[in-house]
Amino acid sequence: MAADEAGVDSPSHRTRTRRSQIVQPPTSGTLPRPSLLGPLANPTYRGIWIATLFSNFGVWIQSVAAAWAMTSIAPTVDFVAWVQAATSLPPLFFTILGGVLADRVDQRLVFLVAQSIVLVVALTLSGLQFFGLMTPWLLLALTFGLDSGSALRYPAYQTTIGEILPREMIPSALVLSSIGWNIARATGPALGGLIIALWGVPAAFAVNAVLNTYIIFVLVRWRRRAKIVKPKRTGSIAAEVRGGFAYVASAPAIRAAMFRCFVFTLFASAVWSLLPLVAKNQVGGGPSTYGVMLGALGGGALVGAAVIGWMRHNLGLRRLFAVATGCFCIATAVLAVAQSLWLIVPLLALGGLGWMVAMSTFNVVVQMAAHETYKGRAISVYYVALFGGLALGSWIWGHVAEQIDVRAGLAVAACGLAVSLLLYRRPSRMDLHFAVPADAD
Repeated sequence: MAADEAGVDSPSHRTRTRRSQIVQPPTSGTLPRPSLLGPLANPTYRGIWIATLFSNFGVWIQSVAAAWAMTSIAPTVDFVAWVQAATSLPPLFFTILGGVLADRVDQRLVFLVAQSIVLVVALTLSGLQFFGLMTPWLLLALTFGLDSGSALRYPAYQTTIGEILPREMIPSALVLSSIGWNIARATGPALGGLIIALWGVPAAFAVNAVLNTYIIFVLVRWRRRAKIVKPKRTGSIAAEVRGGFAYVASAPAIRAAMFRCFVFTLFASAVWSLLPLVAKNQVGGGPSTYGVMLGALGGGALVGAAVIGWMRHNLGLRRLFAVATGCFCIATAVLAVAQSLWLIVPLLALGGLGWMVAMSTFNVVVQMAAHETYKGRAISVYYVALFGGLALGSWIWGHVAEQIDVRAGLAVAACGLAVSLLLYRRPSRMDLHFAVPADAD
């Protein structure tokens, strides 16, 4: 992708080589509202979306397998919560590197390397589990390694969307990405639980490896068909990392989105990290029960995808985030006291709706506010905030669960989410970039 500092795109390059443009973020008006399914008309995006959907199924099958394996071999309950921390920590170390590489070289190459890491580690997990060689610390280390590959691919995937689609379609493409993620989350955990029940944890790890092969094929085929030429960078990687942080520090909308995302994930991580213990000890279920509970979160997120357009344009960003936070707060609070799966499942669906609406909109704010020149690094810094909240929160709630109990951790997290609603009492810097209709706020 050849950068043009003047922001002019030569028509002769539009078919095979797309040029970067420095696009000023909007200063007024609402978020664009094109057709939700419009991006799927693009065959390249459609192929990547389908391949990523398969990969997402692998992610959730892997998540269930790792968490359930840890419940069987962990010496203390906090190890189970640390599985979520091992998943959330890699973005703190590798997403920034992925963002710099996405701004420097062909994003598809970064994506391919990252997917190859995921494939190799998934096969290693399957082999070690099959031969009975897995230990709690080894499981945590390999989970960290697998998600390190995932962390490298996050900025590459997000910036690749901008190579394929025009700017006005990006919000719809991000919602479609969330839909694909949540289709997998709605059914993948139950499928993972079924695989574990029938063939064991090693089979679940192996299925994850298989599901991550198609995306490699799609990326290789796309690289052979079309070229992306990047401007030559003269600065070092360290200098570009510093430049990325400096850019984000000077972008009020991105800063505001990052801070609120960090606070939200810090408390919301209690559900993700402690849910296996709720399924096993509080509800008295097995891996299939855990899969059903994760599936409820995913199903609720799909409902969120159906209503998110209406919410963005009728509530405005401030009220939308407040509603989303409130939904997840209610789900967390109920999880702290309920023992009936029949009560927990619909409330988890409500939490899934809140999670999807909040996280998808944080992402849109960052994407739309960032200049093309810094987009990879802006997205990577945003992911640091997101996964930093998840990792820190997972450690905190695991420690609380070990020292007191699981219910206490969930109750404190629900209180934290309730207090965080104060962040949305008045307009923020995000609203300055994405104004809402006069009759909506």
